[in-house]
Amino acid sequence: MLSDQDRAVLARFEAHGTPSESRRARIVMMRAEGATTAEIAVAVALSESRVRYWTRAWNERGQAIFPDQSAASDDATQMESEPEPVPGVDVPRLPLELRDKVGMSPDDPMAEAGRKALFFNFERMLLNEPVSRLGENIEGVHDMRVAMRRMRSALRLFGPFFDREAIDPFRKDLRTIADALGTVRDLDVFKEKAERFMAARPEADLTPLLEGWEQRYARGRRKLIGTLDKGKYARFVARFHDFLTTPGAGALPLPEPSETSAYLVRHVAPRLIYEHYEQVRAYEAVADSAAIPTLHALRIDFKRLRYTLEFFEEVLGPEARQVVNEIKTMQDHMGDLNDAAVAETMLREFVDHHNETYSGVPLVMRPDISGVLAYAAAKDEEKRRLLETFPEAWANFNRDQVRRDLALAVSVL
Repeated sequence: MLSDQDRAVLARFEAHGTPSESRRARIVMMRAEGATTAEIAVAVALSESRVRYWTRAWNERGQAIFPDQSAASDDATQMESEPEPVPGVDVPRLPLELRDKVGMSPDDPMAEAGRKALFFNFERMLLNEPVSRLGENIEGVHDMRVAMRRMRSALRLFGPFFDREAIDPFRKDLRTIADALGTVRDLDVFKEKAERFMAARPEADLTPLLEGWEQRYARGRRKLIGTLDKGKYARFVARFHDFLTTPGAGALPLPEPSETSAYLVRHVAPRLIYEHYEQVRAYEAVADSAAIPTLHALRIDFKRLRYTLEFFEEVLGPEARQVVNEIKTMQDHMGDLNDAAVAETMLREFVDHHNETYSGVPLVMRPDISGVLAYAAAKDEEKRRLLETFPEAWANFNRDQVRRDLALAVSVL
């Protein structure tokens, strides 16, 4: 039961508090009204364990769950710093070193260089897990997803130097987590761009579209939280941490001194970098007239080239950073193109569903989706513009200076 004073405080925080405070207040009030844990979790887009955590916290500390309640500020501060016992979301799961650099050396065996690259991004994954869970800052999901992508790319790049049976389970776990993050991140991007369009075109009402996307987003958030709450994820974190902090774990045996197999970074990295660069340059014959699926494949190959350069950047010449910046420019161009194409498809599906739903209903009696149609036209125009300007961007990347920078970067090895 809630007192009148409790209800007043909760109503104030629900209406005027930060997003996290608003959710806490809503959890408590819905619980007082008899809602189940599952119902509350769906309503606030949090995990059931998180709902139970805040319910328990209210029962134990009352209004002190809100940090600015001076009557119990000490208790509030203490509670805010406590991680959720299982699986923990307020602080990263493990003590993090968060080194500024990967720490790679030209004389590292490739397996140990890969372990360093993986560990560097593994910690970034854990660092961004709490923010990704809360969903208050879309950059948290983005940064966690990027860390996942880099680790998957690192396993692909350094995998030949490990026992396959040792790393394949980690590949599967990373793919599962990345898929859950990707759904939420993609919808974050779509919503953000739609909201920018509405800000620039106040007459364009995208409410029907955004309401549908919010439903998808809520489902995506539940899937993400469910994935992170599973014991399988906790076990993955523990096993992967042990693997990454144990030198030699899962690595193939080093060749005998009398053998001539290349296994050191300074021997292998140049080949790997130029293999990825070769894959990108292979699009030269089709780039000027490539369809969007082809450009999407090129975007993936650009990403792999970039990650390869960044993994080895510490052992390369300073020109490597210039090449990475050129790649980022291409990724931004093709990323915007891909987003426009995907958004256009989603908008077309929305319009088709709307027309099917209201088939036979006079136009004057249908919900107004003129704003959605205007947004679809804008996305189509954006896609056309990015396609038309792609050959120029491609030619800029393929200029002599970029090739010289890449050669100079690699030459120090």
